[in-house]
Amino acid sequence: MVQARVVRAFSLAAVAVLIFLTIPSYAARPSTEELARASTLKRESLTTRVEALTGEIESGTLEGKELADAYRLRGIAYSRLSEDERAVRDFSSAIELEQVAVEYYADRAIAYLRLREFKKANTDLDMALGLNPKYPPAHREKGRLSAYQGDWDEAARSFALAKENDQGMGAAYGAIWMQVAAMRAGFKVTSLMTTLPPAQWPAPIVHMLIGKISPEEAIAAADNPDPATYLEQKCEVYFYVGEYYMAHNDTERARAAFEAAVATGVMEFLEYDWARRELELMGTGKKQ
Repeated sequence: MVQARVVRAFSLAAVAVLIFLTIPSYAARPSTEELARASTLKRESLTTRVEALTGEIESGTLEGKELADAYRLRGIAYSRLSEDERAVRDFSSAIELEQVAVEYYADRAIAYLRLREFKKANTDLDMALGLNPKYPPAHREKGRLSAYQGDWDEAARSFALAKENDQGMGAAYGAIWMQVAAMRAGFKVTSLMTTLPPAQWPAPIVHMLIGKISPEEAIAAADNPDPATYLEQKCEVYFYVGEYYMAHNDTERARAAFEAAVATGVMEFLEYDWARRELELMGTGKKQ
């Protein structure tokens, strides 16, 4: 265990060096040790969560919807640990118990997407939308499924539906995804309608995508003194910087940005896996 933590800390130190060397500093940043500690604590918390849910599932005291929800929650924890095959098994157990729970199908579709089981992901998303045609996560994942297969026109349509049927931050990110898809499809978009205050994250990403600030300024704006928030915002901004460069036919910088997004290790964020997929399509990543 100690050896594993040392290796993990060394890996994060390398990530931190990569990030520190590529952008100017305009805000306080956590130290390498803080980044390593945050990552370790997150993984330990998820592992503890899995153990607790396993105890509840195996206790024999849960049944019906309660048991299904326990399987679902454990599946989500497994997915955040990047143990997607286990996640699929748990989501399938939840569906066997509750066959009309729209979120279970969407959750399993996400795991299938991460496993690159595209047909199975699409089947689950069709089922989710059959149960609730306005369910934003299903439209979002439909968009990602299309993007993962290079169909940016269809991705834009799905992201538009995700935005239209969501609100708050969900709608804001829906607008971002729609903008990315439009750019990759070759459409020129000069405005991006969101209700985000200028200083609120992810407003810098919005401003970059519409040309108000540079990618370097967006990356710098993702600095945060909290180590967990720092890594999460860096994962997001590097991914969208990569998409910005792809839309501007700068594959070298795009590749570097996608690699930086993956290097943050924020496996539970959709931008992390999406960056992995972009690297796969560029021929530099490995399917896992």
